[in-house]
Amino acid sequence: ELLTWGKIKSNPAFELGCSDDLFLESNLKDEVISPRGEELTWMLEGLHAQPLDAQALQRLWPRSNTKAIFLDYDGTLREFESQPELAVPTPDVHRLLAALNDRHDLVVHIISGRDAEFLNHHFGIYNRIKLIAEHERRVAGRFQVWRPDSASRWTESSSSASWKRLVRQEMSKASEIDGCCIEEKASGLVWHYRGVADEDSGVALASSLVERLEHLKTANALDVKITSGNKMVEVSCRNVTKGDVMRRICDDRAALQEPFEAVLVAGDDVSDESMFQAAAHNFLTIKVGGADSHARFYVPNPAELRSLLWQLAR
Repeated sequence: ELLTWGKIKSNPAFELGCSDDLFLESNLKDEVISPRGEELTWMLEGLHAQPLDAQALQRLWPRSNTKAIFLDYDGTLREFESQPELAVPTPDVHRLLAALNDRHDLVVHIISGRDAEFLNHHFGIYNRIKLIAEHERRVAGRFQVWRPDSASRWTESSSSASWKRLVRQEMSKASEIDGCCIEEKASGLVWHYRGVADEDSGVALASSLVERLEHLKTANALDVKITSGNKMVEVSCRNVTKGDVMRRICDDRAALQEPFEAVLVAGDDVSDESMFQAAAHNFLTIKVGGADSHARFYVPNPAELRSLLWQLAR
């Protein structure tokens, strides 16, 4: 099952491919705005998640009733690669997902900035795992679909094409050294510098790029959001956050008198902090990477997270 997240506004062209999903049609047709506002600034310095090991997880995770898992993909479930297209699921990731898919007491969600085509291609074989992609038009069949019309202020509008051209020009200037690349998504552009050999040079280049993009945004009154994350800089439409989507799914489940017994949320980057902040106090939130996070716990790398997930899958 595949859902989409992104810039959701009232739009008569919005369509759903199925009506019995956790995302109720009546909810998605209304304007959705984050209760924390459209522009979020993550103040992570001074926040320290606690390390999570197998023994602690066993104590915190109930063995009965239906539970939910929300997983980011890049940097969380799967290690990063120098180019995003190289970060395809490994055999180990597939074995883990197959095991999770077989557990009927688990409702697993992969919530990613990847587009629906990528998630469908690599994870569509798992019939019980819910795929939540950045909003995407080119998916059909059993999945949910929305189709923006030409008059709406969506990602394929002429105004979007205009700001994307301006942003791409600035990002191209920062891509002249080896190891940088630009990724285009439905809702924006991402400049990656994971392949830059000198990390200090990459950080300095990213800082300079953000400064120029902020100037570009102000000078041209662009209605976009600039995010500096894990070896990347992203410029996107103001959109619904992962946290909004995750909390909506849990709240809708509770409204049906079928609340999840427990919820585990794992992510590694700035966009995942919205899930940690939106989580209820008893959710098991896990930052993959450093301890500076709104999450309650952290693990050092994706391999360690997969090891813990195997404990839930068995």
